[in-house]
Amino acid sequence: MKENAGHIANLIHKFLCDQLTEEEKLRFDEWLRASAQNKQLLASFQKAQNIEEDLVILRQLDANKAWNQLNNKSGNTKSNGKWLIGIAASLLLVMGLVYIWYNNLLIKDTSEQKQTIAVGRDIAPAKSGAILRMANGDEFLLNNTTAKALDNNKTLMASDLELIVKNSGSYAEDHLNSLVVPRASFYKLTLSDGTKVWINAQSNLTFPAQFPDNERRVALEGEAYFEVAHDAKRPFFVASKAGEIKVLGTHFNVFAYHDNIRTTLVEGKVEVRQKENKLELIPGEFASLSKNNLVKGKADIQQDLAWHNNEFYFKKETIVNIAHQLSRWYDLEVKFRGDVQLTKEYSGSIQRDVQLSQVLEMLSYVSDLRFEIHGKELIIENKN
Repeated sequence: MKENAGHIANLIHKFLCDQLTEEEKLRFDEWLRASAQNKQLLASFQKAQNIEEDLVILRQLDANKAWNQLNNKSGNTKSNGKWLIGIAASLLLVMGLVYIWYNNLLIKDTSEQKQTIAVGRDIAPAKSGAILRMANGDEFLLNNTTAKALDNNKTLMASDLELIVKNSGSYAEDHLNSLVVPRASFYKLTLSDGTKVWINAQSNLTFPAQFPDNERRVALEGEAYFEVAHDAKRPFFVASKAGEIKVLGTHFNVFAYHDNIRTTLVEGKVEVRQKENKLELIPGEFASLSKNNLVKGKADIQQDLAWHNNEFYFKKETIVNIAHQLSRWYDLEVKFRGDVQLTKEYSGSIQRDVQLSQVLEMLSYVSDLRFEIHGKELIIENKN
C-alpha cells in the first residue's frame, strides 16, 4: 500500500507545485472526481502549514491487505477497468478520511497527544559502531570518533562504517576474532572471501582472519544479513546455538537472538541443519529452528528484512516483540505498567533512522497504549 498512497501523495505534491504531466493531470482529475472527500483531502493540503510533513503521513498510511485483495481480484477478469477505478477511489476515500481525521486531531487537541507520549528527553536512533575483539586479546572500538586503520595489522582495515578482512592466504585454527555490535548500534563486515555481512544491534559474529581451503565457517548470536560470495569448493556455514546453516552463495537473513532461530532466504539456496534433521530452502521461504523442532514456510520478506532495509515494520506483532526491537535499537529498558495485554497484536511501519518519539507516535495511533520516556527507560501502559 505504501507505494499506492505514495503515488497519490506525489500527484498532490506535483499539483501544488504545478508540475503535473498531461497523463498525470488525467489521473489526478479522475481521482478528484471520484468523491467529494478526495477534494476535501486536497483542500486540507492547500491549507496545511507544512505540506511536506503532511505528505509523509499520507505516504505512510498502511492498507496493505486492502491493496493485496484489490490486486488479486484484478487478475480474475479482463473487463475490470471501471471496477478498479471504483475500488481504488473507495480505498483512497478511506485514506483521505483517515488523513483528515489525523490532521484535525493535531489542530484541535495537541494536548491529548502529549499525554499519550510523555517525553523527558528524546532518544536518537542507532549509529554505526562495534567492538572488535581480536584473537590475541586486543580490542578496538569502531565508531565515528575512534575509527582507524588497525596499525601494523596486515589483515584488517576498519572505518566507522565497515570492517574489511583482507585475504592474506594463511589460516590459523585458533585465530578467531569477534565483532560485537552493542545495543543502539549496527555495523558492516566484509570477510576475507568477499562475503558481506550487515550486523544488527545486540549481536556478536565470530569469524577467522582467513578461511581454510575446505570450508568457510562463522558463528552468530543476534541478527545479521549475509551476501555470501560464491565458492563451490568451500561451502559457507553459519552456526548458532540451535543448529547451523549451509550455503554455497546466496543472500539470506538470520535471526538468532534466542534459542529460536529464523532463517529467511532472499536469493540462492540454503540448507538448515539441526543434528540429523535438515531442510532446504528456496527464495521466499523461511526455516524456524529451535532446540527440538525444525520447520519451514513462506516468508514475509518485507517483515523479516525490515531492519536491513532501515525500517520498523510491525505486522501483527505483540507489544512484547515490538519492545524487544525498540530496546535493541534505542538502548532502552522497557517496563510495562498496569494490565497491558501482552498478546494483543499491532501493525504499523516507519523508518528506523528517526527519534524514538516518532516511532512511539506511530505506535500510539495504531494501538491503545500510552508511552513515557524517562532517561533510558520506556514505560508502556494502557491509555485509559
